[in-house]
Amino acid sequence: MPDRPFPVVDSLIRRAQRVAAGRPDPAHILAQTIRMACPGGADPYAVLGLLIEGTVQTLVDHIPEERRAEIAAALKQLLEERLVACGISDGDA
Repeated sequence: MPDRPFPVVDSLIRRAQRVAAGRPDPAHILAQTIRMACPGGADPYAVLGLLIEGTVQTLVDHIPEERRAEIAAALKQLLEERLVACGISDGDA
């Protein structure tokens, strides 16, 4: 078996090690913070804008340039699918 990197497996290993060491998981902290933002009094429009900006900055800063267009398209599709699944339409027929 060739010695190839498996980023997803490596990420899961790091997560398990953080949990085992009692360190907080950054993704969990972010998800919890987002869930608490609007009930905590944050402007929902500002929260949406910040999430979009964070998404774009993550794409630009952490995704290799050669994959950005593919990932951007996947993000658009995922957003559309989630909105439709929640019964939200953009009005286009």
